[in-house]
Amino acid sequence: MSTDQLPPPPPTKAESTAYLQSLLNKNLRITTTDSRMFWGGFKCTDSESNIILKHTYEYRHPSLQRQAEEIAASGANTVKMDMTSRYLGLVVVPGRHIVKIEAEEFVSQMRKGTALGSVRLGALAGVAASSSTNSSSRSSIVGVGAGEGSGGVI
Repeated sequence: MSTDQLPPPPPTKAESTAYLQSLLNKNLRITTTDSRMFWGGFKCTDSESNIILKHTYEYRHPSLQRQAEEIAASGANTVKMDMTSRYLGLVVVPGRHIVKIEAEEFVSQMRKGTALGSVRLGALAGVAASSSTNSSSRSSIVGVGAGEGSGGVI
């Protein structure tokens, strides 16, 4: 195997911490194994890649039965249907159920050369981040759990 084919080295703990701090209070869209999507502000994570989101909305795809009923009623092969949604508030998304994480960032928020993309779960392992109540100051805390306030666990 040549050096051209070697994967890049994993990020260091300092790089992972800095990346997670850059995500604090940004909106994340997390897709889970059961195809639900959670959209909310990134609050913190822990060593097991559990993620806590604030002001979270849950989105679900229509059931297969409902899709079949809509197709039968319309007579077409395909139909356009809306996802159902509900507000959940503070939510813990277990890391073992996370399929994809996407960071929402607008052009006005992007720093030159540092666009945020999908998060690699490996970058989350072993590093936790949390924001303080003062949004202008940020701190990194290792081992933050889900003990903040009340929230839902999926």
